[in-house]
Amino acid sequence: MRIIIIFLTLILTACTTKSVTDDLSKSKALRDIEGYAIASCLAFQPNSYLKDQGDAWASVIIQRMKGSPDALAEIIEQVKLEAEQGNMAVIRDDAMPGQDKSLPILFCSEIVDLPKVRDAIQKAMMIIEPLYNQR
Repeated sequence: MRIIIIFLTLILTACTTKSVTDDLSKSKALRDIEGYAIASCLAFQPNSYLKDQGDAWASVIIQRMKGSPDALAEIIEQVKLEAEQGNMAVIRDDAMPGQDKSLPILFCSEIVDLPKVRDAIQKAMMIIEPLYNQR
C-alpha cells in the first residue's frame, strides 16, 4: 500500500511540475508579445527619449524572442493606428495651471487592452507561444 501511495505522489508531483513550467512558458511568450506592443507604442511617441527607449526595448524583445519577428507585424500596425487616434490620457498640469499634461506612458501601458491590439496579440500568441513551449 505504501508503494502505491509513494508512486501516486510521484506521478502527481511530476504532473504539477510540468503544468507549472508550461504556465511559465506561456507567461514568457505573453510578456514578450505585450512588451513589444508597449515598446512599439513608446517608439511612436513624439518625445525623443520615449521613442529611443521604446525602440531599444522592442529590439531587446526581438533579440530574445523565439520565432520570427514577422509574427508581430499586425501588432505594430494596430498600435500605430491607436497612437495616431490621439486618445491619450490627459490630466491637469499642477506646475502650469490651466494647461493639460499628456500621459504617454500610461497610454502605452494600457494599449495592450484595446480590442484591436488585443486581437493582434492573440494572433501573435497562436504563432509564437508554441515555440516557447519547445525544449
